[in-house]
Amino acid sequence: MSIMECQWKIFCLIFGIIGIMNGVLCLTEDEINKIVETKMEEVIEKYDRKIALLEEKIHAQDVKIQILEKKCSTPALSAEKENASLKHATSDHRNDTDTQRKTHDNHIRIVPGDPGLVAFCSYLTTSEVSPSLHHTFVFDSVKTNLGSAYNNNSGMFTAPADGMYVFTWTIFSGYHSYVYTQIVVNSDVFDYMITDSEHVSDFHSGTKVIVVSLNRGDLVYVRTHPTSLSQGSINSGVNSGQPSFCGWKL
Repeated sequence: MSIMECQWKIFCLIFGIIGIMNGVLCLTEDEINKIVETKMEEVIEKYDRKIALLEEKIHAQDVKIQILEKKCSTPALSAEKENASLKHATSDHRNDTDTQRKTHDNHIRIVPGDPGLVAFCSYLTTSEVSPSLHHTFVFDSVKTNLGSAYNNNSGMFTAPADGMYVFTWTIFSGYHSYVYTQIVVNSDVFDYMITDSEHVSDFHSGTKVIVVSLNRGDLVYVRTHPTSLSQGSINSGVNSGQPSFCGWKL
């Protein structure tokens, strides 16, 4: 390669570098800030998704631990309940015999109540602004709780026996809001709902009903979506309505 060719290649390389530097220097401060901001938003969004997934896994493990702890603490209680049930059955049999006699004599039909009845209905008494991801709702005002299966401190229903259950939940979205909710059995999402009043200056309500087979000790609760963030507020008011969570055993 001749000296002239080497000099020419060096000249072209220097000229190219100067061109690139000029291009970079031509960017305004606002353009540079916008590029940096876009990159930062992408990174933050990526890690937000990772954090949400990790929180969901942690919550699922917590639910499993609660189930195991409950199962470990039930053997002694089960024996006591079986003895109590046997005594109750003997007493019921005597009462039924007396009832049948009275029915035959007086032509009155008496239907005894079911001691295994399970039903609850609870309401959210305060509005919640900008609920976070993976947020479990605690419906604190209990109107009905036959069987004491609903806990208004944790917001969770614990199945007292195997069987078919019905659950329903209602959510009110505030002005210009939308709310993603899910009903969860243990750590599995059974159904979901969006209550949307984003484009109106009014409250909107949404209600869902499910029928599900549960085993004794299964947990059921309502929460926000773990990855889709709700916008605005969940409204609760005496006049406009209160979010609710209700259920009963068939």
